[in-house]
Formats: sequence, structure tokens, C-alpha cells
Amino acid sequence: MPKISQSFPARLSCWLITMTSAVFIIAFIAYYQSARTQVRNEAVSHAESALETTILRIEQVLETVEVAVNNMAWNVEETLATPDSLYCLTARMLENNPYIVGSAIAFEPCFFPEKGVRFAPYSCYEGDSIQSFQLGTEDYEYHYCDWYQIPKLLNQAYWSEPYFDDGGGDIIMCTYSKPLYDKAGKMYAIFTADISLEWFTRLVNSIKPYPRSYNIMVGRGGSYLVHYLPERILNETVFSATLDMEDQTVADIGRAMINQEKGMALLQNDDTLSYTFYAPIERTGWSVGIICPQDEIFAGLEEMKVKVVIIFIVGIIVMLTCCYRIVRRQTSPLMEFAASAQKIAAGNFQTTLPDIRSKDEMKMLRDSIDFMQQSLVTYTEELKETTVSKERIESELRIARDIQMGMIPKIFPPFPDREDVDLYACLIPAKEVGGDLYDFFIDNEKLYFTVGDVSGKGVPASLLMAVTRSLFRNIATHLESPDAIVRSLNDSIAESNEASMFVTLFLGIINLKTGKMEYCNAGHNAPVLHHRGAGTFLRTLPNLPLGLFAGFDYKKQELQLEPDTQLFAYSDGVTEAESRAQELFSDERLLSIFSEPKPEKTPREKVLEILDRVHQHAEGAEQSDDITLVCVHYRPAAPHEACS
Repeated sequence: MPKISQSFPARLSCWLITMTSAVFIIAFIAYYQSARTQVRNEAVSHAESALETTILRIEQVLETVEVAVNNMAWNVEETLATPDSLYCLTARMLENNPYIVGSAIAFEPCFFPEKGVRFAPYSCYEGDSIQSFQLGTEDYEYHYCDWYQIPKLLNQAYWSEPYFDDGGGDIIMCTYSKPLYDKAGKMYAIFTADISLEWFTRLVNSIKPYPRSYNIMVGRGGSYLVHYLPERILNETVFSATLDMEDQTVADIGRAMINQEKGMALLQNDDTLSYTFYAPIERTGWSVGIICPQDEIFAGLEEMKVKVVIIFIVGIIVMLTCCYRIVRRQTSPLMEFAASAQKIAAGNFQTTLPDIRSKDEMKMLRDSIDFMQQSLVTYTEELKETTVSKERIESELRIARDIQMGMIPKIFPPFPDREDVDLYACLIPAKEVGGDLYDFFIDNEKLYFTVGDVSGKGVPASLLMAVTRSLFRNIATHLESPDAIVRSLNDSIAESNEASMFVTLFLGIINLKTGKMEYCNAGHNAPVLHHRGAGTFLRTLPNLPLGLFAGFDYKKQELQLEPDTQLFAYSDGVTEAESRAQELFSDERLLSIFSEPKPEKTPREKVLEILDRVHQHAEGAEQSDDITLVCVHYRPAAPHEACS
């Protein structure tokens, strides 16, 4: 199997298996938690039910014994005249009640003077037969036994704690004792019935919810009455047996059992975590508990979990293999399509594509690639024609640019034989050809100069720029006033301006002898006057750009230039140059250049400085508009220099 990163079928199969596994794992975890809760609830219900059933059975037996003693008690008073016949009563108690293993009628000292101090007829089993004898002897002073003293003191019937009776039955037993009273209300005897502890043990141990579960029964003082370790019965309490245990939950359970409480607890016994269920036997004050190891409660669920995990792992392996093969078979045409695509990319547009018979997405892909082949053939032919046309257009644009740039003066200094004026200009189109223009010439000791900006960019703007420049040259040689020149330009452009284009233009005429400048501004940016380290914008009237309306009455303005004054005219491509953050260069930045204290610079140096500032501001951003700069330096000779 190829690397997953290099094989689409492998990656797709892994993604499918991963998603399937994730869904299965989430569902299994949810099911497992729900099943675990259900198993736990069923275990609790089962254990509590078994415990209640056992306690109910014990209660029934104890009640049977109590009823038997109570029913037989009236016969004792009837038989007091013949003391020896009392043996028959105790024997009859055993015959009529299979749970009773011994019975005695223990009289107060010297109740029958002829019988001595200790007279207590007693019957018990020896093997399968019933034997009757005198219980009280010098070695067995029953008057001091708990089963005699406690009911006498309490003045009521009483179930004793289990004990080993070495004077009578010679077994571990517990005794139900009922005081007997004469007509004067004086107690004269204790009527007893004994139950073997072995019977309790068998009954309690019959509770077996799980193979390794075990049961306990504790007495009123916490002594073990039933335990799976026989050596602890009557020899240890629930507290002494747990002194060395880290988990004192057992002691808490013991206190709850002694207090006749009913409940459930989770305890750590050695290395086993177990659930303990306990409930009281109210008649005796004892309490019965069932200890169920947790691993046995959830054994079936854990076994099922292991089986499910094994089945899942095997299923994932089988599913991954089958899924990979199916996906690979379904996507095998993709390899052929990839090979075909490489050939097509290499220029072989007639490559044969694999045959797809199905009507699914593969067929759509095949048809799409086939359509792409045909489109590429057509596109290639069209591209060849387009490339030829583009190269021709680019060639023509280069020629147009050369022609356009050849129309404007580009030899500087333009008047090397004159010292009263210096001038420098540059034009940088935003595209191959631009719509900005500048021009200048000297006629009859007057400098005619203009800067213009045609609306729009590209070829249309360049054509209008060429027309405007030619009209300026022709008209300016016949008219001397700038407003007249501008009016004539406006009328000529507006006459055939079907494209509704316009030109902003600044035109100035400087009398080089007097320094008087007449100028007319047609919606163009106001030039900057720079004199003695200070720069200000030239005042201009709000005349309309050229070409909008024929017959517009343009007004001229006049200004007397101080010697050594620089006039800087420009297009809006300078002040509207944008940085990468789309921040404009602005009029303020332009004006600040002329206000910096520095040595005076020539027009060439000043223009190049401004261009450098604009480029720094743009930070490499693409030029969005044509940039045109013209700097005129008026520097007439001093009077004595003129005379010389």
C-alpha cells in the first residue's frame, strides 16, 4: 500500500475510517456508560432485594419463636403445682418448632423450696432425640447469665446476643427470653427458646448475588455473628478487624449497622473495590451486610467491552482494506486522467482520454477534460492571433510614445545662449502614452510656456494632447495675449470634441526684458512661485478647462516677477500621487519643499528633487497618473551688467 500522503485512495479511506471510528467510539462510550449505570442499578436492586428477603425470613422465624413462647407461657402457670411436668412443656416446645434447639423455664431462686435454689427444667437436642434435664447447677449459675438478667431488668422479652452455651446445648446460640409474672405482677421465672447460630449462618450465607460475594452479620456491639472467616465470629468486632486498613469506610459502615441504619457504600478492601449493602434486623438489633466485589458486578460488561473492542479492531482492518480497494477501483481513472493532463500541459492537445462507461462524476470529468482539450486548441489559435495583434499594438504604442515624446522639447538647457532665463521640464506617462503636455518657446523676447493635462489616459488622451500642443504652437505665433490664445484653443478643441474630453491648461508669457508675466489658467493646478527661500501658490482665476464650451470668455492675469524667481508648473499627477496606504502627496507636501532652508538649486535640480520626493512617498506603489513638471527660472542681468 502506498504512503498515505501520496495516495488519494489511501487518504480517503483513512478519512472514512477515522470518521467511522470516531462516531463508533463516541456511540460506544455513551452506550458503555449507560450500560454500566444500568448494570450498577440492577446490582443494587438485586442485592437489596436479596437482603430484604433474607431479613424478612429471619424476622419471620424470630416471630414464630416469639409466638411459640408466648402461646406456651400460660401453660407454665397451670403446671406450677407439679414442677416435674414442666420438663414436658420444654420438650413440647422443641417438638412443635423446628427452629428451636433448646428451651428452658428458669425460676427465681428457691421458688420451689423442694427443688433447691436453681430450678430450671431444660430440653435440647442430642443428636436426633430430645433430652430434658435440670439446667441450674453450681457450675452453671444461670441467674447471672445475660439471657436471664437483662429481660428481668428490662421487665420485657429480650433476644440475647449469640453466645456459646457450655451448660446446656453446648453450641453457639441466641436466646429469646420472656419474663413470667404471677397474679400479683411479680416475676417468678424466665421462659426461653434457643436458636442455633449455625442456622443464622446458613440463612445469611444463602445470599449469593455473585460468586465471590460474601455476607456478614454483626451484633449490637459490633461483634461478628456471621463472617466468611469463622475465627472472627464472636472473637472480633467490625472495628478491631479494620484497625490496619487504610480505608476506614468499613468502620463507618460498622457504626451505621450498629445504629440500625440501612444503606450502601463503596469500600476498598485490600486490593478489591467492593459495594456493601446493609440493613437491620429490628427484632434483635443485629444487622446483615452483603459485600459484592465491583469487578464481579461489571464482569459481564467488561467482557462484552473486550469483545467489542476486538471485533472493532478486526472490523476496522477489514473495512480499511475493503474501502481502500473499492476507492482505488473507483478512482483508478483519475491516474489516467492525471497522465493525460500532463500530456495536455506539455502541449499535446490531441491526447486520447480513458473511456468511461458509467454515468457518474467520472463521466462528467472525462467530458469536461475533453471539452477543455477542444477549448485549448481554439484558445491556442486565438492566443496566437491575439499575441500577434498585441505585439503589433505594443510596437505601435512604442512608436506612438516615441512620436509623442518627440513632440515635446527634451533638450536642456533649451536656451544655452541666454543667461536671463533657465528652464527644465520632464513628462512621465502612467501608461505607454500619456495625456499630459508641456511646451515652450521664445519669440520677440517673450517666453511662451504651457503645461496641460488631458482628461483620461492612454491613446485617446495622447491624441488630444498632440492636437492641443500643435494648436498651441500655431495659435501662439499669431496671438500675443494669453487669454486670446486660450480662447482660441478652447474654441478649436470644443468644435470637434465628440468624445466630450477636456484639457486643463496653464499658459504663461514672460517678457524677459521687463519681467512682466501675463498668464491664463484654464482649470489647471496653480503653479508655485519660489523666491528667496519662500514658496507660494500663484493666484489663478477659476476658468473652465478647454473643450467644454465654445466661446467661453477666459480672463488673463498679470504678475511682475522679481529677479531670481522660479516658477514651478506641474500636473495633478504630482500632488495626487498615492502611497501604499493610499495617502496623497498633497499640495502641502509640495509647498513645503520650496520652504525648506537650503541653497538655491537650478531648475533641473529642483525638478529632480521633487520627483525623488514623490517616488519616496509612493513607496513603490504603481503610478496612477501622468506626471509633468516644468520649472522656469527668471534671472535677468543687473543694470551694470546689461550696459557692459
